[in-house]
Amino acid sequence: MNTTIPRQPQLENRRWPVLDGARGIAIIAMILFHFTWDLGFFGIVDYDISFAPEGRMLAHGIAGSFLFIVGMSLVLANRPSFDARAFLRRFRFVAGAAFLVSLGTFFAMPDDWIFFGVLHCIALSSLLAIPLLRMPLGAVALVASCVLFAPFLVSHPFFDQPWLFWLGLNHVLPRTNDYVPFFPWFGVVLCGLLAARLALRNEDVSAWLEAPLSGWFSRRLARLGRFSLPVYLLHQPLMMGLIWGLLSLTGPIHLFAPKDGGFTKACTASCIASGRSDTQCNASCACVGEELAQIHPPVGTLSSAEMSKRIDEAVAVCRSKGAF
Repeated sequence: MNTTIPRQPQLENRRWPVLDGARGIAIIAMILFHFTWDLGFFGIVDYDISFAPEGRMLAHGIAGSFLFIVGMSLVLANRPSFDARAFLRRFRFVAGAAFLVSLGTFFAMPDDWIFFGVLHCIALSSLLAIPLLRMPLGAVALVASCVLFAPFLVSHPFFDQPWLFWLGLNHVLPRTNDYVPFFPWFGVVLCGLLAARLALRNEDVSAWLEAPLSGWFSRRLARLGRFSLPVYLLHQPLMMGLIWGLLSLTGPIHLFAPKDGGFTKACTASCIASGRSDTQCNASCACVGEELAQIHPPVGTLSSAEMSKRIDEAVAVCRSKGAF
């Protein structure tokens, strides 16, 4: 008599340990990146570290890894059939966290508040990805391609209105501390969804992904990956609070930081990227940087609102000098 118990659909493994481990690596990379940003924000190191091309590439890589994993996780969490109750429970957590991030940054950094960051994109993408969980793979690939290339094909000044910035089809970059617009990033989620569905079609790949991780470090990474949301919400307030507390005790600390907080380099790079000439960008940004270097206390110790105010004042002075 065959005593083998058939695998029940409701017992399908809804976690891939290697995926949790990958999420754990992304979390560590995110914390390290934000730590460098915090050091620049407080004027301890060169302010433009996270604004350099390499920094931007790293930030995009970290955000993209989270979104890709979101797409894969959606497939796992809703097999063999869509689990509406579980989905809504997770969606409430992510959407609620996104709202708290917007609310908190609106009051803490009103000039650079986060109106559509990675959590906002994850929440909306998760909702819109539901119909594609059962759609033919070719159709999913087509939709993903359209979303990924939309900013290059549809970008128009019409979308430069602030209430449309969340789409990502604008020419003007908004001022915000976390910007992950729907286009093209929803396409990254769909790529993850597509990858997971293809992996499930291959028994060898599925077996490898479902295998438990070996080694103490790998298991700790996977455990960290299962708590990505609370880590995301808490790590920045904790790090910034600790740095602020340290500076309150020691006074300003400057490690390889220019007097203008690195503003001139960041301003010049951003200006040139917007399409203006090198000569114009060098002249205007150098003037503003010189004005910022003369203020006290150092720009790195100022709040975001005060920093914005000082920059506006410096721009006004430079305009009067004909630097713009």
